[in-house]
Amino acid sequence: MNLNRISACFLAALLVADAMAWSHPEQLRRLAGSVVDQSGAPVPRVSIEVRTQSGRTAASTLTNDQGKFSLDLPEGEYTLNAAASGLAPVREQPLTVGSTNPDLRLTLAIPSIKEQIVVTATRTEATLAQVGSSTTVIRGAELERQGIDSVADALRQVAGLALTENGGNGQLASLFVRGGESDYTKVLIDGIPINDPGGSFNFANLSSWAIDRIEIVRGPQSALFGSDAMAGVIQIFTRRGESEGLEPKPSLSLEGGSFHTFRYEAGIEGKGERIDYAASFARLDTDNNVRNGAFNDETASGNLGLRLSSKSQLRAVFRSDAGQTGVPGQWAFYPPISDQSYRFRNLAGGLTFTNATTPFWSQSLSYTVNDSRQVSADQGHDGCFAAQYQGRTALFPSCDYPYQTLDQSRRQEINYQSEWVLPHAHLITAGAEYERETGSVGDPSSNPLVALRNNFGAFVQDEWILRRFFAAAGVRLEHNQSFGFSAAPRLSLAWHAHDGAQNQLLGLTKIKANFGLGIKEPTLVESFSQSPYFLGNPNLKPEKSTSYDVGIEQQMRGGKGVIELTYFENHFRNQIGFVTTDYTTFAGTFFNMAKTRARGIEANLKQTLGHGLEIAASYTYLDSRVLENPAPPDPVYAAGNTLLRRPKHSGYLNLSWKPGRWTLGATATMVGNRLDSDFLGLGLTQNPAYGTLDLFLRLRLLTGISMFAAVNNALDRSYMEALGYPALPARFRIGLSAGF
Repeated sequence: MNLNRISACFLAALLVADAMAWSHPEQLRRLAGSVVDQSGAPVPRVSIEVRTQSGRTAASTLTNDQGKFSLDLPEGEYTLNAAASGLAPVREQPLTVGSTNPDLRLTLAIPSIKEQIVVTATRTEATLAQVGSSTTVIRGAELERQGIDSVADALRQVAGLALTENGGNGQLASLFVRGGESDYTKVLIDGIPINDPGGSFNFANLSSWAIDRIEIVRGPQSALFGSDAMAGVIQIFTRRGESEGLEPKPSLSLEGGSFHTFRYEAGIEGKGERIDYAASFARLDTDNNVRNGAFNDETASGNLGLRLSSKSQLRAVFRSDAGQTGVPGQWAFYPPISDQSYRFRNLAGGLTFTNATTPFWSQSLSYTVNDSRQVSADQGHDGCFAAQYQGRTALFPSCDYPYQTLDQSRRQEINYQSEWVLPHAHLITAGAEYERETGSVGDPSSNPLVALRNNFGAFVQDEWILRRFFAAAGVRLEHNQSFGFSAAPRLSLAWHAHDGAQNQLLGLTKIKANFGLGIKEPTLVESFSQSPYFLGNPNLKPEKSTSYDVGIEQQMRGGKGVIELTYFENHFRNQIGFVTTDYTTFAGTFFNMAKTRARGIEANLKQTLGHGLEIAASYTYLDSRVLENPAPPDPVYAAGNTLLRRPKHSGYLNLSWKPGRWTLGATATMVGNRLDSDFLGLGLTQNPAYGTLDLFLRLRLLTGISMFAAVNNALDRSYMEALGYPALPARFRIGLSAGF
């Protein structure tokens, strides 16, 4: 039985189960209410159970995203229980159901609700305790406290992720999740896909300014997000207005540092009963430490929410990243290229209408667009040279040829999503998407490739919450204009083996397991190119992944710490590679021909030690292998080798201390040996291990006003994340931030 038949049977089973869940005895009286935290914010996915005087369960349900619930019950006397793992429950509250019933309002004592709510793992709001997927949340406030100013640097601290940057600020930064390729991770901003068609994304140009939080879900998520979510999903949520009152509340940050670095950031925000808004602008300028290495970046962000009624809301989001950088090349092996440059502009915007139609049913409709324009150019003034390094000389010369390449793409999506809360603690999420991809790639002066691709997708997910057991099963059916029809199922399980009281040493113990399939479409060049030197193949299949993971998460007393250990295994197949078909003309095309696998262990630790001292650490062990590759473009890609630029061992350790008005932090990053190549004929195939130390200090001068200083690579280590591209040496930044 093939995958499509399995997925069809899986979908049919879900629909039958849901139809059975709808069947329940006719009820008489409506009981409605809501669950909030101490601040009055709604709490989703709280299990509501009503019992008779004899202890029999009369009805049960879940709160929706607005924290509301509704039940139908006969008149009589009952007791009510409201619980969500990790939160303080309501137990055995007396309840009388009569002919008319006022709305109930229940309050759960939650220490920090924002740290516990995630969206990306299920496409609906859920507490981390109820999520089986391997999920990490990085708060924007944490990045500010640690002095981290880019998303790329934030991702270095997450287990299972390996990030490689080709030199200083603004150079190409590639992310590898659980051994997958750099284009196997779907990246979203407020639900807007910002990858290029085919999955590639450069993290070098993504500032951490105006970010509320980053959610990282590891493992294939194509069942929810379709193509490109082969190895994981990273979603960035921009800051919303949270201050009281519509009067603008401004914020400002200024900093300067080594290599003529200067950054300024400014923003405003406000919030009223029916409207909230936030807007910001930031700019960074730096020369880096090499000729033709100067980089500048401008980021503009806006987030506007309008409550149309008690049930409806409209939200508009916008983000722009634009700038340019010099590209000195692999200047560890030859003099920096003096006239090569890269300019970029990425615009992302979206409009979403949400309606809580009933306490059981909510729906949303959105339109999003991402427009990317990247221009690479070289005047070719530097001639030819032979690369040299540590006594080695390349076997063949490299030449600096003039060129200009435009890579412009646009992804537009219309997305509909519906959520139903069913009896017996079921939550059904279903949706449909239409995506239009257009692009232009090549020399803009000589008939560049122009391509168009229309894609359709539909998904359904059923979530069960049964006391300590949580399950999410779903499937997505995808029709892509390049590869046709494909299906991607997913199953996620979590079991709370031990709930743990607040005063116990061991808190919540969560055992989790996940299985899923991922898909990725070809790039526009791989599908549509007409050049004989890299001819597109319209018959390419989607690249696919099969993955599972199992793990355990142990919280410590009062939620003051957590230890997490996860084993994962990924198999990637139908990987697209380039094959030269005529060595006389060097003509070639693309084929599905490679298979790889990656398995390993992720470990995370976070603990509050008292007296303002906190520790956070992560470690990744990765065992990767090329299984099949009949025509590797370079020997490092041959079968039997480990995967390029993915270290076997990597780790992160952060210590922070907050005595009074001070915040002091030290961060160590360790990356082990990894397979690499100079690609210049020098014969280098191994990149040695390295470690760095970053230091940070912040002093609160007045309420809302702070001074900060940071030293990166404080031990002045010399290393290359990618062969030929020296990382920045020791450097400092000092600045002032204020919020009024």
